[in-house]
Amino acid sequence: MIPHPTTGGVVAIAQSAHAFLAFQIAEHWGNRLTPRPSPRAETLAAVLLHDAGWDGREEPRLGGDGRPLAFDTLPEDEREAVWAAAVERAGVRGRYVAYLVSHHVSSLAAFSPHHPHPEFLAAQEALRSRLRDDLAADPRYRAALAPEADQTNRAVVRLADALAVHLALGMQGTTVLADLPRRGGLAPLSLKSVADRTYRVRPWPLVGRRLDLSAEGRLLPAGRFADEAALRAAWAAAPTVRLAWTLLATGAAD
Repeated sequence: MIPHPTTGGVVAIAQSAHAFLAFQIAEHWGNRLTPRPSPRAETLAAVLLHDAGWDGREEPRLGGDGRPLAFDTLPEDEREAVWAAAVERAGVRGRYVAYLVSHHVSSLAAFSPHHPHPEFLAAQEALRSRLRDDLAADPRYRAALAPEADQTNRAVVRLADALAVHLALGMQGTTVLADLPRRGGLAPLSLKSVADRTYRVRPWPLVGRRLDLSAEGRLLPAGRFADEAALRAAWAAAPTVRLAWTLLATGAAD
């Protein structure tokens, strides 16, 4: 889960709810300066399913500080099972969906700061090699494996995920994400907080000039919990709330 601080406590956003937030971003991806994903349906499916390995695993856990554990504090030995499950569930929807999700979770594993994952990375590379050979024989996917298209589709999954994480965390200030595919090459992507859950994005990679987004989560009381039983009781009683965000292009009115 991702904790989003509010005046009434903390909204715990499940990983799949975060993925739905990322999907809403990816659904509007592309304009005359930013390449659109193709094939679109499979790329959007990969965005929606990139965290599907969390489904059924997101029972609240208490950290040593008495607060619920966030998604990025999951024990390292459990991460590979989550990543592998995401790829497996993506594969039920299609080979190219699995290919994109495999790339995404492999990038997470490769940059894991505290624990190497060489066997997992090797297994995923072997899977993608088999998938590439299979997909290359299918006219629908042959073009998607070309370097430029492959870079674009993988970037949509990565950047939509990263943007959604920052929104869910309630990021303040400015953050810069690397390697946004543009017509003239790669560019940094800037996300700047300008008001409560309102951000300017530059360069603008989406259709239109404004995008309104939402996601649901459980509202937990602020503060610390005495033990796991207290956290679980609060979780069971927590109301579901909907949060809304707005993304703006440069020059678009708040």
